[in-house]
Amino acid sequence: MMKNAVVLGATTQVGFALCQYLIDKEVEVTGLVWSEKMDGKSEEMLMEIGRNAFFSSQSDRFFNQSIDAVFYCLDEIDKLDEKEQKQYVDLAGNAKKLVFISSYRKISLNGEFRQHVMSMLPGRQGQSSHAIYLPMVYGPWQHEEESVHKRLLEELEQKKSEPMAIKEHDVLFVEDVAEAIFNFLIRDEVVSEVLFENDNPKAMEELIKELNLTCLTIVEPAEVQKITKYKVPQQHTIKEGIQAQRDQLYHRL
Repeated sequence: MMKNAVVLGATTQVGFALCQYLIDKEVEVTGLVWSEKMDGKSEEMLMEIGRNAFFSSQSDRFFNQSIDAVFYCLDEIDKLDEKEQKQYVDLAGNAKKLVFISSYRKISLNGEFRQHVMSMLPGRQGQSSHAIYLPMVYGPWQHEEESVHKRLLEELEQKKSEPMAIKEHDVLFVEDVAEAIFNFLIRDEVVSEVLFENDNPKAMEELIKELNLTCLTIVEPAEVQKITKYKVPQQHTIKEGIQAQRDQLYHRL
């Protein structure tokens, strides 16, 4: 049973959704950001979840108590200051489970950071490590560079719809991802690396049709093809997920 957790990258899209899901499960969550220099978006996200009694934002980044799980949401690791790296290694030393989460497009970065953390840790009995790779994740707080965000922004700003391509083979709704990460861990899966896949094989096709996008054929890197696949139940329809992202974007604007 998970009683407490640290989410590093709490203001990334997946990190934020994971914080929300864990809070709903009454897990005591400490949220950290990759850099102490937060932008307006990060401050807004922390304010949204900071009112919950099960959430706290730790500024000094030092922990002495045992932690059930530390989640490293790595898609914004480029914001990490090198001088802070040791603190994140020290943090890992207090955890029973380490979970490294990134887009499959950043598989090399994920592996390098994970190896760095693990190499600095003494052998600890009972500690487990997992790497989770994700396809494109849509929903609230999606990165501004993604096609879904751009298309919805066009819509809300009442701009003419421009041809837009998407270079993905699969897609997951962010809240489904958070739930799947939690379920993966509590089942004590022994596999160390997994690629999350939507259990709806037509999800990308539905998204493309709904937003009038063009799909570009891509070839998965060889290292991705070898990774164990983990099916994620689609709890929200594509339309529901798009509407949730549309509502959040409208609220921000």
